[in-house]
Amino acid sequence: MLNKYQNTFNRYIYMGIDNNLLNFLISRIGRDRLYQYIDPYKDSLKTFIVPIDILNPHEDVIEGYMDYIAKDIIASGYIKYPIVVDSRTLIILDGHHRVEILKRLGIKYIPAFLVDYLQDYIDVYPLRKDIPVSKFSIIDMVILKKSIYPPKTSKHIYHGFTILPSYTPLSILELLSDKIHLNSNMYGIPILKLDKENKLLTTP
Repeated sequence: MLNKYQNTFNRYIYMGIDNNLLNFLISRIGRDRLYQYIDPYKDSLKTFIVPIDILNPHEDVIEGYMDYIAKDIIASGYIKYPIVVDSRTLIILDGHHRVEILKRLGIKYIPAFLVDYLQDYIDVYPLRKDIPVSKFSIIDMVILKKSIYPPKTSKHIYHGFTILPSYTPLSILELLSDKIHLNSNMYGIPILKLDKENKLLTTP
């Protein structure tokens, strides 16, 4: 396995990558990312509009909290901040309630800020004493066990960058959901699309 993916290790060795986590990911799924079309080096720290269907939640939601957020989203008519998603596993790190709200509204796309979970600019901390979490356990829970944690189990901390608001109109996300053709770059935000076989198309 190490020889087969030696080039991958060599590429990331000087990039602040956690090689133990990289090795863990490769040993579990056979490669360093789920979608080869998303480049963790090129596409991370950028905002895209992505199909909700490709995302992997790692926590459940709180119904009462969803009602509060939904009222704000519907009243404003836009998603103010993008959710945060790992570019390698497409695990949702922050934004589970926004994702679930849009799904219930019949909207199939959402703005997402991609990060590289293997980088040391992301830390994760447990919010509950009875449930320890780590990057390893989150990947294992979602990708291998196909399960999720209870709500508000983890908190992700980001170092060295700021996630800027995108103010993405719900109307644009609704048009995408209705499969109306739009430019691959709306309001300065590139759109990742699925083809007829639900395979992710190359990033614009």
